[in-house]
Amino acid sequence: MEKERKGGVHTGHRARMKQRFTENDGKGLADHELLEMLLYYIIPRCDTNDLAHRLIEEFGSLVGVLEADAAMLCRVDGIKENAALYLKLLGETARRYTSGKLFDEKAEAPAFDTPAKIAAFMIPRYMGINVERVYLLLFDNAMHMIDCYHVCDGSISGVALSIRRIVERAYRKGATAAILTHNHPGGMISPSGDDIQLTRRLDEALRLMEIPLLEHYVFAERRYAPIMSAQRAKSEAEYAASSLVDLLHARLSAHHGLIEE
Repeated sequence: MEKERKGGVHTGHRARMKQRFTENDGKGLADHELLEMLLYYIIPRCDTNDLAHRLIEEFGSLVGVLEADAAMLCRVDGIKENAALYLKLLGETARRYTSGKLFDEKAEAPAFDTPAKIAAFMIPRYMGINVERVYLLLFDNAMHMIDCYHVCDGSISGVALSIRRIVERAYRKGATAAILTHNHPGGMISPSGDDIQLTRRLDEALRLMEIPLLEHYVFAERRYAPIMSAQRAKSEAEYAASSLVDLLHARLSAHHGLIEE
């Protein structure tokens, strides 16, 4: 790659790119141009335009670059360990920013009262994650979220070892209801036998503390599927809009098992 020299063509190019970004807050820049500018701050003396093009060609899109594995990034000529780490940090920051915009703790707490709202909150947290990741969501009696707890990474069967820790956290947080979520990085949305067995065990453990487990959702890409719900016979649209508040009240007053046989 040609190195930038003081007063050289690339120095002038960077200045022009920064001016373009400043004039319209970046809205007129293409994805490769945004990536090119991001790389200025980790690769200060090289032409990053060509590198940005190669990255997007290799991974298909800007999103693909920010979700790529660090080892795969390092296979692209011009990307070293520090640059790969920088891009991974950007990707993780983008995921957390997106989730934060959906759940701003400074704003009035939203009610997560439908499966669609749970999905909208969780999907950004699973974007670009290539391992199984388990979250515990805890709610008050109006389905305001009081905790989003990263339980663990790895096979769902390993979560069985954390059931006591999950129950203790739910009790300590004063939760009225709980929802478990995990992802299938391979893209299969159907729950496994281990998924179902864990759900039953956790349901039973939480019921002893009078904290209903409302649902266990499996996420794959941008799709999700419930494990427990008896409303699975509804259409996807009807299920997504169904009331979790009504479900909570029904299960708080019920004396039978929460998972339909």
